[in-house]
Amino acid sequence: MFRDLAIAACLAAWLTAAKASPLSFEVASVKPAAACCAAGQWRESKAENDRLDFRYVTLKYCIAFSYGIKEFQVSGPGWLGEARYDIVAKGPLGTKREQLPEMMQALLAERFKLEVHHEKKEFRVFALLAGKPSAKLKPTPDDPGGPGGAAFGFSMSASGVGRLEARHCDMTALAKTLPRLVGGPVMDESRIQGRYDFELEFSPEDINRMGLPDVPAAAAEPAVSIFTSLQQIGLKLEPRKVPLDTVVVDKAAKIASEN
Repeated sequence: MFRDLAIAACLAAWLTAAKASPLSFEVASVKPAAACCAAGQWRESKAENDRLDFRYVTLKYCIAFSYGIKEFQVSGPGWLGEARYDIVAKGPLGTKREQLPEMMQALLAERFKLEVHHEKKEFRVFALLAGKPSAKLKPTPDDPGGPGGAAFGFSMSASGVGRLEARHCDMTALAKTLPRLVGGPVMDESRIQGRYDFELEFSPEDINRMGLPDVPAAAAEPAVSIFTSLQQIGLKLEPRKVPLDTVVVDKAAKIASEN
């Protein structure tokens, strides 16, 4: 009996210690990012398996990733969305993709001395709805060996016309991608099933919402907005107001501590 009690006590102590120790990266590099970018070039951030590779990202972007929210839900000093960093990190062997946000929280606390609290605030959101006619959406051809999820490609001409190419995309994935262009969260209420291939055009105004360098006025050429482009494939965005969680930054260092 005493042996069983001892084992139970040790197990409880181990579980307590495990809960008290936050997940963290095995190795991580945080550096100021070089200037970006030539027209038509993009620096895409990647978070997969046991590692992440974030290029030319803001601290606001990293906070949003670590707490599972969007950048507009992060409140704090203006520089949070201005200063740019390159962050490359790898978790211990066996790390899963869903553990990366918690690891990022630990990294931000260690390197940027980040301290935050949560508040509820009302935000304008967009509902993704089926327009008329939805038949303009082109179903993805059946391909057993194709990608398991949606694939997106962004490009931009020298004159500022942007294009979003979507392949094997369902409406949930599209709703998660559109906030970068519309400046607010998008909820999928289209009730459209299946996966589709399509292209969307977006304007310099939409590009500015992504925080990319402005396109010189002299170089810009007419382009339809992302809202109009969605209507052309049988979709639409309807504005609404809902309360959402907000991460408020109480303290953060602009210069990260040594790697």
